Amino acid sequence: MFNAGDIVKVLIPNVVNAGYDYRLTAPADIGALVRVTVMMRPYVGVIIGPGDSNLPPQKIKSVSAVLDGRMSANDLRWIHKMADWTMMAPGAVLRLILNVPDAFTPPRVEQLYTWAIADGTRMTTQRQMVADAFAANDNEAMSAADVQNIAHVGASVVRGLIKSGNLVPADVRPRADNQFVYQYLDTGAVTLNTDQAAAAAVLAGCIDAGGFSVNLLDGVTGSGKTQVYFDALWRAYARGASVLLMMPEIALTAQFMDRFAARFGAPPVVWHSNLTAARRREIWRGVMAGDIRVVVGTRSALFLPWQNLGLVIIDEEHDGSYKQEDMGNYHARDMAILRAAIAGFPVVLASATPAAETLENVALGKYGRLRLTSRFGGAQMPDIQTIDMRGGRAADYVVAGDDAARPGMLSAPLCDAIGETLGAGQQVMLFINRRGFAPIVQCRHCGWAAQCPDCSVGMTYHKRLGKLLCHMCGRTAPLPKTCPDCGNDVTMRGAGLERIEEEVAAKFPGARTALVSSDTMLSRAALERLVHKMEDGEIDIIIGTQILAKGHHFPNLTLVGVVDADMGLYGTDFRAAEHTFQQLFQVAGRAGRGATPGRVLMQTYQPEHPVMTAICAGARDEFMASDMAARRCAQMPPYGQLIALIVEGQKESTLQSFCAQLAAAAPAMRGGKIMGPIAAGVYQIRNWYRMRFLVSGPARANLQPAVRQWLSSVRVPANIRIKVDVNPQNFM
Repeated sequence: MFNAGDIVKVLIPNVVNAGYDYRLTAPADIGALVRVTVMMRPYVGVIIGPGDSNLPPQKIKSVSAVLDGRMSANDLRWIHKMADWTMMAPGAVLRLILNVPDAFTPPRVEQLYTWAIADGTRMTTQRQMVADAFAANDNEAMSAADVQNIAHVGASVVRGLIKSGNLVPADVRPRADNQFVYQYLDTGAVTLNTDQAAAAAVLAGCIDAGGFSVNLLDGVTGSGKTQVYFDALWRAYARGASVLLMMPEIALTAQFMDRFAARFGAPPVVWHSNLTAARRREIWRGVMAGDIRVVVGTRSALFLPWQNLGLVIIDEEHDGSYKQEDMGNYHARDMAILRAAIAGFPVVLASATPAAETLENVALGKYGRLRLTSRFGGAQMPDIQTIDMRGGRAADYVVAGDDAARPGMLSAPLCDAIGETLGAGQQVMLFINRRGFAPIVQCRHCGWAAQCPDCSVGMTYHKRLGKLLCHMCGRTAPLPKTCPDCGNDVTMRGAGLERIEEEVAAKFPGARTALVSSDTMLSRAALERLVHKMEDGEIDIIIGTQILAKGHHFPNLTLVGVVDADMGLYGTDFRAAEHTFQQLFQVAGRAGRGATPGRVLMQTYQPEHPVMTAICAGARDEFMASDMAARRCAQMPPYGQLIALIVEGQKESTLQSFCAQLAAAAPAMRGGKIMGPIAAGVYQIRNWYRMRFLVSGPARANLQPAVRQWLSSVRVPANIRIKVDVNPQNFM
């Protein structure tokens, strides 16, 4: 315990510090939260130890206040261990935790608004986005700033809605802080089968025994993994612990929330990116106070100020969305396991397609493995087959378009299967992981292609927008009627969702279709409306991207067609085969989850590819063993370590010069090597040019100290920025 007048080191939540010295104005201990100022800017920081700057006493500022609430010694150890591994500054890690600026101030009294449909209102896309923002937050009154941030609309849209009477002024009084404190009970609404009960018993034993453990709940799609980890959640909650259930954002569906409430008698507290400022404040404070003990959330929920955290469950643990690439690079799954190892509590990883890193830890005996080998309730796994697209067998008819007649993308066998499924009164899903209408707009005469002027990528034609769109920076441009270089006609190549939708409409004119991508599902509420339509049988054919790959249960969906199963195989990433297998297996798992058996048809030009043969045969373990053997030979993760350095600059000459300087300063690494610099896969993004270095070493190598020393040996110009990514998932 420190006394008033003592000098302490305070960690500040920003990216450039490891702590500054301050003088206490009241007694406080390590872990206490305090108000301080840095360069006249106010912060809430945390005391991490005694002061050590040796500055003259008159130069040391006093803290402004000692606040209620504190972080445990384990929390502080986790911050510093995470900083060491990810090479983030400790203050940058703390910023992920103290990310609710007004958590320690009284709720602001500001004008709030509710949503209303005024007479004569025409529901434009932006107005629907605002309506959905209210629906996603249980029609809670919002400030104008909340409406803008959650609905992703501009201030002029909000002002217009206030003027038109769609946004109605509401009570400005702040709400009490107990809005999201629920008491849960186990309703006993589900009876586990033999496999589920055996897995639940193992997890219960780990929770009762206490201490650190990791178990992989490895079950095929539809096997009932959710109810097994619900059992573990209840076990930990009933023992007085707090529980975090992490999910990918696209899996946070109303279907899941309803299942949670049916099992535990109350809805979960949900944490994700589209919460109002007031709701974020209430949840953050409730977790800090220990009043909120169960949260279902995305990766950022790991950084809530947990009290007595006793269990973390990570659903779809293989999902790429757990890798954060803004505000620092970290993998939430790995950082959750690190937190559990430090604090001593169990972790449950759930997946039908576990990551290679997880399977390797199972093989090494570091993680336990609990298998669910059959679908719950007697449902059968779908029959999966490939359709060989070689030899022009897909082009059995043409679709008339605005540019020219072109071959169809749906093969005759797939079209026949769609017709049979619709004739039986069942539903169809068509999957293609490419947005828009055509990914390539090009002149066949001179070769000109539509490129983004700010990014080194092509622009995709979006027919619904009537524009070209850069998927990297969001820039739009009109579709040229003729080639700007030679004046000849431009053509469209490749296919996206919108083109498949057009083809389906031509081939099955009576079918009710829906398009699902980030372009059409602009809010969680929009996705929920679509889910309800599918459940109610109002949609016959749903066409979508990876948004459809997981988290949805449609009992009448019996056919899944993968339009381009090869799409993910062409990348340079050594994980390409693994990620393609996971995605296709998850998509296939949407079929036949009810009483009627399902089938999956995958159009491919490589039917003999190991990914395709493994999915058709249900040989996941054999495929992963083969893929991991190749990685072992190449010393790629999980049998080696990688650290990527992405160097960015707004001037090419400055970037090239600095990268040459950085390469010249590269140390000789014992057991490792430094490769580069080379141009990044996407060389220019938003007018920043990008170069990459890659540091590699064996699995047990400690590369971070050498990289840290290397970077500290050069002076980084003001117009250069360096991003460090430990074990990168993205090589673009």
